[in-house]
Amino acid sequence: MSFNKNVFIIFIIICYAQLFFSQNDSTYFQLPNAQKKEKQNRLENKEWLNKISIGGNFAFFASTNASFVDISPLIGYRLTDMILVGAGPVYTYYSSNQYGTRFSFNMYGFRTMGRVYFLQSLFFQTGWDILNRSIYVVRFNTLQRDRVWVQNIWLGGGVRYSVGGNTYMFTSVLFNLNENEYSPYPNPYVQIGIITGF
Repeated sequence: MSFNKNVFIIFIIICYAQLFFSQNDSTYFQLPNAQKKEKQNRLENKEWLNKISIGGNFAFFASTNASFVDISPLIGYRLTDMILVGAGPVYTYYSSNQYGTRFSFNMYGFRTMGRVYFLQSLFFQTGWDILNRSIYVVRFNTLQRDRVWVQNIWLGGGVRYSVGGNTYMFTSVLFNLNENEYSPYPNPYVQIGIITGF
């Protein structure tokens, strides 16, 4: 009876010892691995954020004869050190007094852009946008306003120059391969802008 009792006590001690060491192992020896994994996840998230850049067109002008607003943000993502892709909405408003009559024009839509950098500062650029713009047409001898969809296909290149940190100014010259009578931009189209990253 005493032997069985001693065996039972030893059995209980061994079980508790196993439980104690198991908790100790998971608590003290696995925690650094969890911390390493968490740190690695934070670094990966930061690396992903570092690949995002923000740019586009933001302009405003107003006078007694004309008003102009352009809000066209562009969100970019660096696929590699040499390749940047981006997309964003487009909104433009223009109003002017001509011959005693006020004419207004507004446009909205969506654009995409792709750049391939070479020689660090030079880039090749292509893009596509689809825009809904207002136009004036003559119907029944009356000038009336209407709207049309216009697609533009861009091809060109440019140069960027650092202004500090992750911020760059750029100048590009783009040619519209799909120009028509309703295309709202000159051809070629010269862009001057700024792009910055996180």
